[in-house]
Amino acid sequence: MNIFLILVKKEIKELLTRQLVISIAAMLFVFNLIGKFTGEQTKASAAHNSVVVTDMDRSALSGAVIGALGKAGYKVIPAGAEEALFSPEYSGESSFITLPAGMQKTLDAGGKPEVGFYSKFKTSVTGMGAALSASRVGKTISRVNAELSDYAIKKRAPSADAAFLKEPMSAAEFVAVGGAVARVPVSQVTAFAQSQTYFFPIAVFFIVMLSAQMVMTAVASEKENKTLETLLSSPIDRRMLVVSKLAASAFIASLLSAAYMLGMRSFMSGVTGGAGPVAASTRAALAKLGLLITPQGYLLIGVSVLFCILCALSIAFILGALADDLKSVQGMMTPLMMMLMLSYLLPMFVDINSASFGLKFLLYAIPFTHAFIAPQNVMAGNNANVVWGIAYQAAVFAVFVTVAGRLFSGESLLTFKLRFGKK
Repeated sequence: MNIFLILVKKEIKELLTRQLVISIAAMLFVFNLIGKFTGEQTKASAAHNSVVVTDMDRSALSGAVIGALGKAGYKVIPAGAEEALFSPEYSGESSFITLPAGMQKTLDAGGKPEVGFYSKFKTSVTGMGAALSASRVGKTISRVNAELSDYAIKKRAPSADAAFLKEPMSAAEFVAVGGAVARVPVSQVTAFAQSQTYFFPIAVFFIVMLSAQMVMTAVASEKENKTLETLLSSPIDRRMLVVSKLAASAFIASLLSAAYMLGMRSFMSGVTGGAGPVAASTRAALAKLGLLITPQGYLLIGVSVLFCILCALSIAFILGALADDLKSVQGMMTPLMMMLMLSYLLPMFVDINSASFGLKFLLYAIPFTHAFIAPQNVMAGNNANVVWGIAYQAAVFAVFVTVAGRLFSGESLLTFKLRFGKK
C-alpha cells in the first residue's frame, strides 16, 4: 500500500504542474470576469428604460398612450419631429416610437393605425444588449396595444369593462408528471429542468476532455523522455503502476471539476444577477412533481460522473501509451473526442427513448452517455436506468484497465506506436 501511495503522490506531483495551476486560476478569472461584465450590462440595459416618442397625432388617444407608458415605468422623452431617430439630440437612446397622424381617427373608423417602433443599434445587432432590446420592444408593443384596445372597447361599448373583455378568464396552469399534478407555470418547470440538463452536461464534457488530455500528455511525455523505461524496469507490479496513474489522474480531475463548477457558478450568478434559482412556491410544486433531485439522486449522478471520468481516463491512458510522441497526442485524442461529442450533443437534440434502435444502441454503447443523461433519469424517477448505466460504465472501465495492465505487462509498449497520417 505504501508503494501505491508513493506512486500516486509521484504522479500527482508530475500532473499538478505550475502551468496547470495557472490554467485553473486563469479559467476562474475569465469566468468571473465574463459573469461580472454580463451582469453589469444586463443591469444597465434594464435600468435604461427610456423611449423617445414622436407624437404626430396630437390627439387625446396619443396623450393617453404616452401617459400609459409613463405609468408602466418608461421614461418618455417627447420628440418634435419624425427624424428623431438620427438626431444628435437623441444619440444615446435606443428605443423610438412614432404615433402616426390620424391614429385616433383611423381607430374610430374601425381601421388599424400603423404605429412605428424603432430599435437603434450603434454597431452590432448581436450579444446580450440586442437580446434585451428585442425583449423590451416586445413589452412596449404590448403596452401600446393594450391602451389602444382599451380605447376601442370604450368607444364601441362605453358601459363595458375593457379589462374583463380582454381577459375574461383567470388562467390556472397545472403540470402533470407521471401520476403527480401540481399548480405551477410550465415555463418555470421547463426553466428548472433546462438548468439541470443543459448546464450539467457542459461541465461534465469539459471535465472529461481536460482530464483525458492531461493523462494522455503525461503518459506520452514519459514515453518520449524514456522515463517510462526506467519505471517499467523497476520491480514494481505493473498493474499497480496503471492503477496509481489512474488514481492520480482522477484526483487531479476532481480538482479540475471543483474549479470548473466554481467558475461556472460565478459566471451564472453574474448572468442571472444573483437571483435565487427557484422560488419557494415553485420549489414546493417541483417537489410535489418529484422533479427535485434528492441527496440519493445526487449520489447516483456523482457516481455516474465518476465512472464516466474513469472510463475516459482508462481509454486516454491506452491511447497516450500508444502515441508516437507528444505531437501525436492531439491526433490520438480524436476517437475519444468523437465519442464525447456524440454522447454530449445528440441527447440534447434527440429524445433517446423515441430514437431508432441503431441510434439508441450507439448512444448507450458509449459509456459517457450514461453520465450526461443521469440528471434527466433521476428527475424522471428512473433511478434503475442510472444504476444499470453505472454497472455498464464499471464494466467498460474494468475492460480498459485490464487492457492497460496487459499492455504494461509486456515490453512491446516501448516499441509499439500508432501513426496517424505518417508513413
